[in-house]
Amino acid sequence: MIEDKIWLNNPQQFIIGADEVGRGCFAGPISGAAVRINYSHLPLLEQVKDSKKLSPKKRDQIYNIVTENNIQYSYQSCSNIYIDSFGIKTANERVLLDSIQNIYQIGDLVYVDHFKIKEFNAVSVIKGEDHCRAIALASIVAKVLRDKFMVELARDYQHYKFDRNKGYGTQEHRDAIKLYGLSDLHRKTFNLTPK
Repeated sequence: MIEDKIWLNNPQQFIIGADEVGRGCFAGPISGAAVRINYSHLPLLEQVKDSKKLSPKKRDQIYNIVTENNIQYSYQSCSNIYIDSFGIKTANERVLLDSIQNIYQIGDLVYVDHFKIKEFNAVSVIKGEDHCRAIALASIVAKVLRDKFMVELARDYQHYKFDRNKGYGTQEHRDAIKLYGLSDLHRKTFNLTPK
């Protein structure tokens, strides 16, 4: 992991990892999270890996570890309306920048999953969740909080089963769009209407 060599030389060095979720969704926001960790947090992070490789229950457990141990994090979202107005790339950059900005301190090292950011001397890491604990932890935080939001939205948009698909383009979700059309949560610029 990226952190191991850094902390071998300086265990006090804080590392920020940032990642987004929901980029490819049909509905709802794109969300980003950043977390700030140093060597003292390592014993808490043994089960941390790419959020996509963890069960919802395990992600919740790890998120609880973050909150219970006061690990600094920031979570930001851009709505489907923002995405339709400015484009998914701009929205992606916005959630990552805002989440990092909220916790960044001079001297922190910043790593971002795949996405290139000019600020903070951020380093883009391909498959970052597999190579950087901070990025993997950020992906978990972002996934847990965005999923909770989509579950809440599902109560008012029951046709689309957002509690199950979280806004992603599952077959069930596609079928609901065919039957009920697009809601005000759908990304209209994503060409979701079936031909």
